[in-house]
Amino acid sequence: MNLSALGGILATVLGLIYTTQALMLPKASIGNPIAPKIFPIGIGILLILFGLILSFSEIKNTGLKKKDIEKDKNENIKLITYTSLACILYGLIFNRLGYVISTIIFLEIILLLFNGKEKIKTNTIVSICFSVIIYFLFSRFLGVTLPAMPFL
Repeated sequence: MNLSALGGILATVLGLIYTTQALMLPKASIGNPIAPKIFPIGIGILLILFGLILSFSEIKNTGLKKKDIEKDKNENIKLITYTSLACILYGLIFNRLGYVISTIIFLEIILLLFNGKEKIKTNTIVSICFSVIIYFLFSRFLGVTLPAMPFL
């Protein structure tokens, strides 16, 4: 049994305990008597559900070859490393280039890592549109000042 399957089982058990404790909450003295229980019970049920899904999916995938698992593990380590480096670069250029330009560069790198070179046009459109729209939303509507572009 791998660590993810064990985590799913643990999440299911914790969900069962949490839901049981949520059912024991006292009823409200004012308004709907079960209102204080609804949200905690919902969280407990979701925890049970997601724990079961994780457990069953991991148990089903145990038939994969070790070679495939090692290959996926190496690819994941590369993605994590490149993403971390992109985040460091983003932090270094954020104040110098401003929010819009640095975010376009950051998103372009991240989308290139995950979508590949085949979707470079889509990646660029998404990077530019996201950066510009978020900049205007924050600056105009929310009144939050983000670092401006150096030439403005």
